[in-house]
Amino acid sequence: MESLFPLVILAFWAVVFAVRKIAKEQGATRDLSRQADAYSAQGNLSLEEHTVQALVKKVEREGGPNGIEVGIYLRRLARVKMKQRDQAAAIPILQRVLSIQESHLGPNSTDLLQTLDWLAQLLRAKGDSDGSVAMLRRMLAIQSVTFGKNDLRSAAVHNTLGLVLHRKGAAEEAIQAFRRALEVREKNPDCPENDLAVSLNNLGNVLLQQNQVEEAEPILRQALSVYCNFVLPDCPDLVSPLTGLAELLWKKGDYAAAEPLFRQAIEIQEKAFGAEDPRLISTLVPLSRMLTQKQDYAGAEPLLRRTLALQEKSGPSDSLTVAETLEALAAALRAKGELAESVVMQRRVLAIKEKLMPPQSPAISTTIGTLGRTLWQQHQYAEAETYMRRALEIGEAAGEPANVFVSNQLLNLGQLLQEKGDFASAEPHVWRSLALREKALGADHLACAQALETLAALRMAQADPKGAVPLLRQALSVKEKGLKPTDPQIAATLVNLAVTLPQAGPLDESEALLRRALLIYENAFGSEHRATASTVFQLAAFLHRRGKFADAEPLYRRALALTEKLYGPEHAETAGVMGMLAKLLHATGDVTGARLLMGHAYKVASKTLGERHSTTVDMKNTLNGLMMKSVSLQVN
Repeated sequence: MESLFPLVILAFWAVVFAVRKIAKEQGATRDLSRQADAYSAQGNLSLEEHTVQALVKKVEREGGPNGIEVGIYLRRLARVKMKQRDQAAAIPILQRVLSIQESHLGPNSTDLLQTLDWLAQLLRAKGDSDGSVAMLRRMLAIQSVTFGKNDLRSAAVHNTLGLVLHRKGAAEEAIQAFRRALEVREKNPDCPENDLAVSLNNLGNVLLQQNQVEEAEPILRQALSVYCNFVLPDCPDLVSPLTGLAELLWKKGDYAAAEPLFRQAIEIQEKAFGAEDPRLISTLVPLSRMLTQKQDYAGAEPLLRRTLALQEKSGPSDSLTVAETLEALAAALRAKGELAESVVMQRRVLAIKEKLMPPQSPAISTTIGTLGRTLWQQHQYAEAETYMRRALEIGEAAGEPANVFVSNQLLNLGQLLQEKGDFASAEPHVWRSLALREKALGADHLACAQALETLAALRMAQADPKGAVPLLRQALSVKEKGLKPTDPQIAATLVNLAVTLPQAGPLDESEALLRRALLIYENAFGSEHRATASTVFQLAAFLHRRGKFADAEPLYRRALALTEKLYGPEHAETAGVMGMLAKLLHATGDVTGARLLMGHAYKVASKTLGERHSTTVDMKNTLNGLMMKSVSLQVN
């Protein structure tokens, strides 16, 4: 018994020394941890990282590389890396943490949630959508097992999953995720209103992007209503629901309701961030696009100029984003007739695209083609033709996928050559344009009608009305199939056909065609529109030529009143109508009335068209004849 005593004593002291050693090591670990905390509080990430790495090595030596304590400090190290924005280093550390946690705690432990959340964030930022989705789905599985599928905490994960899926392009899956987030939040009375509003806004916007407008509208309206419950009227949080609902109304064609919402969003941003903050771009762009679509170019132009200034201030002036805004601004200026500045903008767009894109890029060919068309509108035929042929060459090199683009360039080039008087060169281009359109779009597509009418114009320019009539009939047939009977585009073809028929032979349809066109224009534009006035005049002129003077005179007088109101009394259009009415009065025996009217028409024409213009010369000759007849009548 006595011999055992020394052994007991030795064992006792061994335990004492072991406990002291453990206590000492634990104390050292606590000291290192406190030091890391101190560096973190100071914001000294470099020293915090160095200290945490020492902690990791220490616990690895003491407990092995896969001990739970290693996982604890590795996760802290990953957090430091995240603060340093070193995603590449943080991801493998967290993956190792996840493996350690799973081995010690099991795959459904709630302790995994933070690690999975961080991994999901980092993988999403890295562009690894699939990896991020996998982490988020694991989080949802753990939450469902532990807390139940309708636990409020899962809503945030569903919402994030929706955002990642949407970014990935999986729209239907994103909608399901957003629906689930909203469902969970609506079932929980403790859900904060701001979270509910976020879910409504996200779901409404992705439905809108998928053109599910009817379902999106009540959701977006509810989102805006909920936001208004808990934020002030000038809070920037209102910008997203305002612009979301505005874009929906725009898509529905309700411009009047959409515009004030866009402008309210801009006003909030200006008040919150200042008038020169780049964040305004996100609202200025859709509003300018909407105004352009509704052909309010005067309203769109200042918004586009402002967008351009903000883009140039906040980033490089030769980016593709800047080019896109310049292109939209150039289009607005072109539509307003400000061609010179539009050309300047288009040249700058082309320079940017040629710098940043391959030379055969479709985006470059589109810009070149548009520039060529604008130069043509400026009557700069030589340069316009060069650009058109260059655009055509790029399009043809792209093969069949570019058939529609090539057909557009061929038509533009044909019209330019027609305007130059080179009919022989123009016509093959237009025929080829028509063939490509029929192949790519179908023979009944409205684009084919445009080519057919251009071919008819070419036939007329070559004094071939018989060749023009079947082309116009075919164009009319295409439009009648593709448009409503009341569409003004049909009226334009009716007028062209009515004017051409009398020159082609004894086809007496013109009056009916003109009356149908007039009815369409009056219903579409009203009785005081330029198209209405022109058609009234064409109908009067037709009846005049047919000898129906009594029917023609009131129409001429109506056309004259309209042109005076629309163009002014001293305009060439007014003079033309006045001259024709004077000729009709002459035909009915009212020589004095005809002479006075023709005298005034000649005076306006000589001032506006010049003495050598064919219309002015004709008026002068007619006036001389009327004056001689008037003198003859006085003598007799």
